[in-house]
Amino acid sequence: MQLFNKLRKNRVLPDKLAASKELTRTEALACIPVRSASVSWIATEQGEVLLEYPLSIKPFFLSLAKRFNKGETQRLTKKLQLDSTGSSVWHMLDEKRDVKSIVKEVATETGLSLHEAELSVTTFLRELGRRGLILLR
Repeated sequence: MQLFNKLRKNRVLPDKLAASKELTRTEALACIPVRSASVSWIATEQGEVLLEYPLSIKPFFLSLAKRFNKGETQRLTKKLQLDSTGSSVWHMLDEKRDVKSIVKEVATETGLSLHEAELSVTTFLRELGRRGLILLR
């Protein structure tokens, strides 16, 4: 039994491997955020952005849905309404601007300090990335 415990302790898990390749702050600010092709969006009358993106479902639940719907599957989507700051950041994602220039522009538009704007924009972009709405180049 001792042999198996040692093997488990020394094994590198994918999560730990991914965590060891985290970007530094300067590398992250130099990245260029790109909108995902699977996201559709419209600008509302108030100037805010409404995003619609496909909902990812685990295979188990997908098989249950197929059984109950007699094989018919419909494309499930989720909608996300951005506020004015989020909408302006979304419009800035033009595949030319890096995160640092977006932060500077948000700071001048909103009157926030650079540190506050950086924190706000990076948190917002991280959440969009977690949902699969943007990619970083």
